[in-house]
Amino acid sequence: MQESEFNNQLIPKEKWFKRNWKWAVPIGCLSFIGLFIVLLIGGAFWGISKVVNDNDVTSHAISIINHNPEVEQQLGTNIETDGIFSGNIAVSNDKGVADISVPIKGSKGTGKALIKGKKEFDKWNYENISVYVDETKELIEIQKIKE
Repeated sequence: MQESEFNNQLIPKEKWFKRNWKWAVPIGCLSFIGLFIVLLIGGAFWGISKVVNDNDVTSHAISIINHNPEVEQQLGTNIETDGIFSGNIAVSNDKGVADISVPIKGSKGTGKALIKGKKEFDKWNYENISVYVDETKELIEIQKIKE
């Protein structure tokens, strides 16, 4: 008889998991832990950016900027925030101050909204709202505005 006639047909072949569990289990666990950490960090970043960007001073100032014809001519329509603001906002009850720079974008271009104002009796009074247009390096002043 030749060697090929005896293929150990009586010995059952072990299943894949039984042969590979020593590396499959740790890699599976580490993959799950890694995915959990990535989702946790991503969710935290999304939540923080949502809280930071959704404030009444920014949303109201963007509304005022959207109604300015000179800004509409430079940046287009439907102007919205395009990132996280930089600067300071301090609000306590119905009073507060804001001095921030917010990246914005419209249908024609991008820029920065420079917003400075005070909140008194739950209403924002803007000392200055201006828009810096990135493409033309122009600064568009929107004069003092009271809500």
